[in-house]
Amino acid sequence: MTDKLKKKFPLFRLCYVLFILVLVLFWALVIRYVNRCLVTYEQSQPEYVIEEMVQQLEEGKAGDLITFAPSENRFEDPYLARNRYLAALAGKEITYEKAADNYNVQEPVYHLFAEDQPIGSITLRETGSAPLMFILAVQEWEVVSLEPQLETGENAITIRVPDTCTVTVNGVTADDRELTGQSWEMEQFQYAKEYVTVPKLVEYQISQLFETPEVRITDPYGAEIDYEEAGGIIQVSTFPTARMDQGLEDYVLQNAIDYSNFFSRDLEGCRASVEPISHMFPKDSYYLELADNYRKHDMWMYSSHHAPSFANEKVSDYVRYSEDLFSCNVYFEKNMVLISTGASRTDVTDTTFYYAKVDGNWVIVDMQTIVDE
Repeated sequence: MTDKLKKKFPLFRLCYVLFILVLVLFWALVIRYVNRCLVTYEQSQPEYVIEEMVQQLEEGKAGDLITFAPSENRFEDPYLARNRYLAALAGKEITYEKAADNYNVQEPVYHLFAEDQPIGSITLRETGSAPLMFILAVQEWEVVSLEPQLETGENAITIRVPDTCTVTVNGVTADDRELTGQSWEMEQFQYAKEYVTVPKLVEYQISQLFETPEVRITDPYGAEIDYEEAGGIIQVSTFPTARMDQGLEDYVLQNAIDYSNFFSRDLEGCRASVEPISHMFPKDSYYLELADNYRKHDMWMYSSHHAPSFANEKVSDYVRYSEDLFSCNVYFEKNMVLISTGASRTDVTDTTFYYAKVDGNWVIVDMQTIVDE
């Protein structure tokens, strides 16, 4: 009996040891499996996707990750904001935090920071989920958007020009998008506006510029216009002059001479009516009314003289505002010898005439005498 027990004991022990080894191996495999599952689960969390992108941003690969929307500032290089953004990330540690106001677990949002300065946000979307260990799930994510928080320029300019002019900023033409809606009538056209459409002063405003812009203003015929700038406001100071057609020059000079001769009683028919100068003006012109009133009441006071002679005749400063409106300056010296005393007298005409095209004819709608100060 004792010999039998001794023979069975090693077998039991062996079985026990084998059981323990199997049990240990089983739990080792279980622990290894669980550990692998936990690692897989952990690596499927959205934070790992964010960390991978943050690393790429720090390595200077932001340009490959971010789709930069077109800049709203169309007057500068569209890549200027992008390049400044990428340059600002160089050498900086980037951190992130989950948006506190985002409750969509399937589309989490994370804010990005470079040295505590916000630089953008990343939105993820869950694209798949697989069960793991019955109680866990492995998730798959895709980047919905990486929206950069771009710097905006701080420079701004206001431009006030006649509405017939063209404004270009850095070579880009400004249009209705930049108009503020403000407009003003221009004093020199206060009488011309009764007969034709005249330019009005309008205002453009361009903001969020990074650099000082290059501004160019041209008239309807492409001539560049000088402007003044003060306090961030650009305003046209003068209109460009052009070369006048010889026929038109002769016409305005003769009109100015005839108008002068009307008032000195040197124009044939001036005593009878304003008919000799009526072709120069619109039918309802205020200047015809003044001339008729002068003819009836004051013409007799003008001193009698011999036929006048003219010197230093000049037509200058021809400005085309539109196809229906222009102005020019007429200068001449009218020399007369008085009949009663033989004394010499010189009348100087130095006047800016505004002409409008009415019923197909160029007529005077305003006169502004140049006064020496």
